Amino acid sequence: MKKYISLPLAVLLMSLLLMSLPGLLLAADLPAAETIIDKFIDASGGLKAWEGHTTMKATGTLTMPAMGISGKLESWRQAPNMSRTLITSDAFGTIDEGFDGTVSWESSMMSGSKVKDGAELALAKRMSEFNPWAVWKDYYQSATTLGLVTVEEVECYEVEMVPNEGEGEPEQGFFAVDSGLLVKTSMVMVNDMGRITVDSFISDYRDVEGILTPFLARQVLMGMQEMIITFETQEFDVEIPEGTFVMPDEIKALLETK
Repeated sequence: MKKYISLPLAVLLMSLLLMSLPGLLLAADLPAAETIIDKFIDASGGLKAWEGHTTMKATGTLTMPAMGISGKLESWRQAPNMSRTLITSDAFGTIDEGFDGTVSWESSMMSGSKVKDGAELALAKRMSEFNPWAVWKDYYQSATTLGLVTVEEVECYEVEMVPNEGEGEPEQGFFAVDSGLLVKTSMVMVNDMGRITVDSFISDYRDVEGILTPFLARQVLMGMQEMIITFETQEFDVEIPEGTFVMPDEIKALLETK
C-alpha cells in the first residue's frame, strides 16, 4: 500500500530542511570576496587616487585608557614598501618599528631589540606596502566571504583572507554593507610572547587628497587590553628626513651575529 505525506507535514519537513541549511542558502546570495574588496577600494577613493603619491606621514597619539598610559606617535611611509613608526611615552620610553624593504625590526626599552622573521616579517611586509590594496593578491592565497555579521551596529560582510603559505594565520576583514568601508579587522599575531589575537575597530574616515583615510583605530588585544590610536594629521608627499628608513646600529649589530 502506498503511503502519502499530508500537505501540512510535507510543508513542515521542507521548513525544517531549509532551517537546517541557512549557511548554504545565505552563501549563494553573498557577493564574492573580491567584489567586496573592490567595492571598498572604490569607496575609499580608488586606486587612481594613489597615483603620483610616493610618501606619507602621520602623527597622533596612542593611549591605553585602563592603565592611564599615553604616548606620541609618528609614522612615515614611502613607496613601494618602506615604513618607520616611533612611539614615545614617559611611561615606556620609545618603541621603534621599521621596515627598509628587506629587514624588519623592533626596538623598545621593555622588550629590547630584535630582527623579525617568519610570520612576523611577512606581516611587516604586508603592513609596509604603500598601497596594500593594489597588491593584496600578492600576499594572500585566497579570500572568502564567510557571512553577514553586525559590528558595532553596522551590518558587515565578513571576509577571510588567508596569507601565503607560512606567512601567517587567516585574517578577517569586516566591510560595511552600505558604505563598503572597512570597519574592523581581526588577526592573530605570532611573536616572542606567543599567539596574540588583535581586533581593530576602524572609524572616523576623512578625505585626504581624494582618499578616505581612517583617523581612529581602537585595538583590543586578547579580548581585554585596549589601545586607541588617534591620528591628528595624515599627509601625502611630505619630505621625509634622510636616514628615516635606515635601521638602527643595534639592529645592524644583531644582523652581524646571525
